[in-house]
Amino acid sequence: MRQGLRIALICLASWAQLAAQPSPAWILAGSMHESRYYHQSVLLESGKLLVFGGQSGCVTGYACSRIGSAELYDPWTGAWDATGDMVTSCSNQFAVRLANGKVLVGGGIPTTSGAWLYDPDTKTWSATGTMNGVRSNATAMLLRNGKVLVAGGGPANNPYAGLRTAELYDPATGLWSLTAAMNDTRNLHTATLLPDGRVLVASGVDLTASSPMRSSAEIYDPATGSWTLTGSLQRARAYHTANLLASGKVLVTGGINLSSGSVIESAELYDPATGQWTETGKPNTARVSHTATSLADGRVLVAGGYYGTSGNPVLGNAEIYDPVIGTWTAAPNMAIARGNHAATLLANGKVIVTGGHDAVSPGYTSAEIFDSGASSVTTVSAASPAPVGVAAVESIASTYGSDLASETLAATSPPPTALAGVSVNIRDKEGVSRPAPLFMVSPGQVNFLVPSGTPTGGATVVVLRGEKAVAMGPVSITLVAPGLFAANGGGKGVAAASVLRVKADGLQSVEPVAIYDTAQHAFTVAPIDFGPATDQLFLILYGTGIRRAGKVSSAVGGVDAEVLFAGASPGWAGLDQVNVRLPRSLSGRGAVDVSITADGQNSNPLQVSFR
Repeated sequence: MRQGLRIALICLASWAQLAAQPSPAWILAGSMHESRYYHQSVLLESGKLLVFGGQSGCVTGYACSRIGSAELYDPWTGAWDATGDMVTSCSNQFAVRLANGKVLVGGGIPTTSGAWLYDPDTKTWSATGTMNGVRSNATAMLLRNGKVLVAGGGPANNPYAGLRTAELYDPATGLWSLTAAMNDTRNLHTATLLPDGRVLVASGVDLTASSPMRSSAEIYDPATGSWTLTGSLQRARAYHTANLLASGKVLVTGGINLSSGSVIESAELYDPATGQWTETGKPNTARVSHTATSLADGRVLVAGGYYGTSGNPVLGNAEIYDPVIGTWTAAPNMAIARGNHAATLLANGKVIVTGGHDAVSPGYTSAEIFDSGASSVTTVSAASPAPVGVAAVESIASTYGSDLASETLAATSPPPTALAGVSVNIRDKEGVSRPAPLFMVSPGQVNFLVPSGTPTGGATVVVLRGEKAVAMGPVSITLVAPGLFAANGGGKGVAAASVLRVKADGLQSVEPVAIYDTAQHAFTVAPIDFGPATDQLFLILYGTGIRRAGKVSSAVGGVDAEVLFAGASPGWAGLDQVNVRLPRSLSGRGAVDVSITADGQNSNPLQVSFR
């Protein structure tokens, strides 16, 4: 009973009115409750930012103080609120958000083997399994299997020495286990999750070694639990940054050679296909203890840091690396020059920097946000305008904004990933971007298919014209988000549906539930006649975001109706259909609402009518 129906997806009525595109700028984002640097910031699944730990003071006139407080930033209200204090005050710790939404924190200064979990639901911290070794400034990476790889760092007796050891944290058991040791001792290094699930560790330092600086790089394979040396960097460096690019290459920027004291004015690219490093465009400024944040459009924002060691001259400037052309361009300066700060990409595509300090400050409470200048978009199911900002994997979605395309154009089947010079990328919570097939583009709206394989959780929709991102906005990716198509679009009114009639002799016919009224220039309801008692009637509804549901039910006029099929409809990517047996008790009811419930989530109600 899977009847095909070509749904008209080009509905140009916008559900969102958005402002014109601004210029790139930094905007002050309030003040934290406590000054801090060498701290951590983690974006939670809710979209709020968790900032915690760090230190203050440690400059002339101020004693060193480790911080145990934590606070939350709400991007929608701009408010900072205190949350539960950490179990132990520390700085230079590692932090990673787990697949279950909790945040794993461990190590740090004072050097410790402790590890803790932050629960966003209860806003509390609790101890979890103890690591096998004490370490600070270690790297931590969430693996595809849900475990966390922690590698290197500084031992208890010398936070600037280097460790070779690595271990794994299992969230299912809360326990740590040693894995193979790295080939080199290293501290103040970087770790990057490659697209194939392996982890690249690059450079670093061990001040107790005869040759302290590391130019080596190596790769951890979770499948074998082993490390393999790969190509060496052109320049040995510590306190540098590393970013995964959309191409799968890794960008390493800046840093310092602690043996010579020279700050490094270079950037390098690692190519996993060849295992080699090559220098890329030269940054405008040499810097160390800076931040580098991958923007939703694939570029990298580098901000702040220091440009020398004598007197620690702090930087307030920023620049952006464009991986398409391999060059750096100046960005607006931050309001406050800062180093040893933290930076995080928010769900709305903006970057927030927090804290930091300069040579004479004990630490900053201030925060500021970088707005790339791309306008905002709002994303909904193409079938229904509610809920806002939610779309299911392999569903048809609509994103609304301004100046998204120069013309209105519909695609042929199968849908392409570029249309009229416009493309859409879905950047998931791990920073991986997937091109979305396009159904239609227009100046105010783009309809696309949420790519298969997109993980659930927070993501960013990025609309590009050519290589330039012109708009972006947050979206929550789910497995199920049921929406039913309406004949006139907009998610309400008469259903885009049909009735399958089966006669006693097996003869079948398909009848409309909506007819086009030329006077109103709209579809109106076509009443359904049950006919002889021997006729069986089945309502065929069309929607999206339904195919992955485990249980689907339907109500027609408040009456439970048996669902015979709910899944993908043939012939149109992302289109789902639900086949419902119509009970004869609905005869003569007139216009009634019809809706479905998929895994406990209700669709938008639409109308059908019965004679």
